[in-house]
Amino acid sequence: MAGRLVRRTFLARAAAVAAGTGALAMTATARGGADARERPSGPVVLIDWDGVDPDHVRAYLHACMPNLAALVRSGTHATMGCTYKAVSNPNRASAATGARPAVHRNSAYVLDPGTGKARGQTRAMEAETLAEALRRQGRTVLSAGWYIVQNRGTAYGDPEGLYTQGTTWEENVASVVAALRGEPVDSDGTPVRLPRVPDFIAAYAADIDTIGHQDGPDSPRIPERLTELDAGLGRIVAEVRRAGLQGRATFLFVSDHGMTGYTRSLEPAVLGAIGRAGFSAERLYSGQAPDPGTEVVLTATPRAANAYLRGAAAEPQGRGRLLRALNGLEELDAVRIREELDGIGAAPDEGDLVLDARPPYAFFDPDAVDGRERGGHASMREARAPLTLSGAGVRARARLRSAEIIDVAPTVCRLLGADAPAEAEGRALEEALVPNRA
Repeated sequence: MAGRLVRRTFLARAAAVAAGTGALAMTATARGGADARERPSGPVVLIDWDGVDPDHVRAYLHACMPNLAALVRSGTHATMGCTYKAVSNPNRASAATGARPAVHRNSAYVLDPGTGKARGQTRAMEAETLAEALRRQGRTVLSAGWYIVQNRGTAYGDPEGLYTQGTTWEENVASVVAALRGEPVDSDGTPVRLPRVPDFIAAYAADIDTIGHQDGPDSPRIPERLTELDAGLGRIVAEVRRAGLQGRATFLFVSDHGMTGYTRSLEPAVLGAIGRAGFSAERLYSGQAPDPGTEVVLTATPRAANAYLRGAAAEPQGRGRLLRALNGLEELDAVRIREELDGIGAAPDEGDLVLDARPPYAFFDPDAVDGRERGGHASMREARAPLTLSGAGVRARARLRSAEIIDVAPTVCRLLGADAPAEAEGRALEEALVPNRA
């Protein structure tokens, strides 16, 4: 693939630059001794770069991201499992609440039971967020663009739980740097002076997800932008050190899902199979409502579709006939029934069936096919993301039993000596943390 060649060329060019870059490693207190047994007091800094696939980290870490590489070397790194479906807001809600979509009820690209229309993403959640839990326990929070906790523990102008929204990653980094320096932080045009360095700081960047959707996961723009994102991370790490907080601060680096390239539409194949099974079908876009007589209603985002069965298609015999037709399609990775969705904690409005596309296929208008690769996510293939823990309270090179995105909030709270959000199902990643003093 041409993208692989571009990747190798870029890495060869960037390796020399990275080799001469001074990495800013956080000091890990997990190397033994009395100080290592004491839980740090914070801050905990969460870095969330949307759409960073674990393959991006493996390919570009040392050539493009020396500051992240330093955190990886001094801490613990793993690939964590995400919740279903692998879309930004449901998974970021899982990171923020420690719960699966069946509990927090954030879902995306579904047939909304309240309106009867297809809809995209929302920020609605029916579970306590990490920011709310920390505020409830007297901790302070800064969210620099980590939108999932806006008005859920953080707000514009609130010095105890401040929300800021930069238009770029660099502006979000500037907000974090100002907070660490004790300078006023711009919050929707109003300078806000925080009472102290926040206990929990979250900083967000959307860039890699945006580029991946436009150009595919092998875009040459991805390593270039990762280099720039890493420079912002370096600014934050350097400011933590300048403030004398390196013995207390912990970094968590996360993303929300992976990314898969696609070039071909499978909608003709899927709609054709449904028709041959004897059922009427509609593929809806956000804001559209199905015809009352439609038997199979589809909502989709590129890499997966939900199917809602009505009339004869919902009857046992019709359902079986439909499943046989869909399972025979080579364009699909999997057809997941409701029982399987319940087993993995998917939201109840994900439908009766979910169809995961097999690369290079995706659910998009076949008239828009032009041979150019784009990127998408939603299927189980993309339900994985990188996780790095580094700094105070973290063991170096710990072996995680397993890690899931629902473990992020409980781990942050454990590091700060606080209780996890009320509905959290995840666990603190204790095997990666220094134990409390006995």
